[in-house]
Amino acid sequence: MADTRSQTIDALKGIAILIVMAGHVLSWNHMEDGYLYDAIKVIQMPLFIMVSGYLCGIGRRAADLAGYGAVIKKRAYSYLVPFFFWIVLQHPLHPLANIWETLFGLDKGLWFLMTLFLLNFMTYTAQLAGARAGRFQKQVFWAVYLGQCAFVVLETLLGWEFLSPGLTRLYLPFYLLGYLAGEYKKQISEIPVIAKKLLFAVSMAGFLALVVFCDLQDVGSLMLLLRQLLASVLGCCVVVYGMSFIRDGRAKRFLAWLGGYTLEIYVLHFHFATILNRGIAYELYSWQGVIFVTASFAAMSLITAVIIAVTKKIPLLNFLLYGKRILS
Repeated sequence: MADTRSQTIDALKGIAILIVMAGHVLSWNHMEDGYLYDAIKVIQMPLFIMVSGYLCGIGRRAADLAGYGAVIKKRAYSYLVPFFFWIVLQHPLHPLANIWETLFGLDKGLWFLMTLFLLNFMTYTAQLAGARAGRFQKQVFWAVYLGQCAFVVLETLLGWEFLSPGLTRLYLPFYLLGYLAGEYKKQISEIPVIAKKLLFAVSMAGFLALVVFCDLQDVGSLMLLLRQLLASVLGCCVVVYGMSFIRDGRAKRFLAWLGGYTLEIYVLHFHFATILNRGIAYELYSWQGVIFVTASFAAMSLITAVIIAVTKKIPLLNFLLYGKRILS
């Protein structure tokens, strides 16, 4: 991975949102299977979280209260404004009751936005604590960060539901992996190419084996959950390193352009995933199923693109729907 706004990073985000869109077409039309959908499911959100962690890892540190306040405010605009507004938009008659209900079950809403805000909040809080610790900066950073992680785990063990700590716990490893990759990007760039290729080959083989021979949606025990996490890490490694095979050109520029609209696409697209569904059950691995999935994906994408193009021209909607600040 390269610098903060590199074409490669935006292209990775573009790939991630395409994977999410494909997964929603399958799931919302009840066409999940044990192979393709499993592969999509274990990669889609972990990849987003990992990229977000990486961007935090290479970004400016929260070195003082002013910097900390500025970055938390920025993340609140980006994630929390659309999170709450979409609840109000979908439940205009009882907005406060539905906001309260969603806060105790984030998967009823756009959980990804709140979970990502919490992961950022934890990291920047630890950065601020470390920055004020002088020569013990790293030690204090990890003490505060791991303390927050322990608190999240404790919340889940005690059965607390506020802000769905189980989601934060589930995606913490991916955010942390991305963050460490950003923090140690120089060291990672110095790894020999042959070692990276070997890692890619092992990751690909392991990921395919898990998808083919295991039910990755079964997380009924700790071992099964760890198996799913392993599949997610391997799958993300495959996608990240696979970017090196995409040369600079139209395809990569398109993916990078798409990656610039991931939040807009994320909050909109799934509303139209069933736009072509007429109650007919299609087999995924049939020509009718392939045509239906392709057509549904295309129709969903077109409607989403039109809505984004129109709403982004209206500053207030651009702020409320997508968290993009109104510039004075």
